[in-house]
Amino acid sequence: MTDEPKVKGVAFRSAYASFGKLRGEPLQKLSLGEMCEPLRDGIRYGSIVSTGWYPIAWYKDLFQAIRRASREGKELIHQIGRQCTHDDMSGIYKVIAGLISPSTLFSLGQRVFSSYYSVGHVRVLESRRGFTHALWIGCDGFDENMWTEVIGSCEQLLVIGGAKHVRQRIITGGGDNDDHLELTAHWS
Repeated sequence: MTDEPKVKGVAFRSAYASFGKLRGEPLQKLSLGEMCEPLRDGIRYGSIVSTGWYPIAWYKDLFQAIRRASREGKELIHQIGRQCTHDDMSGIYKVIAGLISPSTLFSLGQRVFSSYYSVGHVRVLESRRGFTHALWIGCDGFDENMWTEVIGSCEQLLVIGGAKHVRQRIITGGGDNDDHLELTAHWS
């Protein structure tokens, strides 16, 4: 693996599939025309495999293409993050997750992060009933769309764990070219 940041193929496949679920197959297919050629071909011909690692630039291009095709803002990317996590946590995982507190489930999410991204890591700074405070650092190459997907995914993890009325707040980072995100979440 080169020094260039990479994203696991399962993330590409999940985000693209979630877009189709949320906005329909016609719009999903329309987004292909907005993608860079290697990404478009990888999705179209199935050569992006779940276990493979691909350039982070392609992942950013995926979200940009989705936004161009849909003519929607970052709220759609937030919904995609939630949908991906909802789908990834289906079946037996959802049953097990329902037995764990939201803050514990959120803390477990830090272990999952490194299985999707070749850079960065997460630290939960504080976690208690109804509150968590986390910091992502060393996430070279991330942009606002990627951070928005991460935030949506975190929200869904809390919801799966039983959290209601989740409110998240970015303390610092989470924008284009930011290699970090500090986030708090409150819930009832």
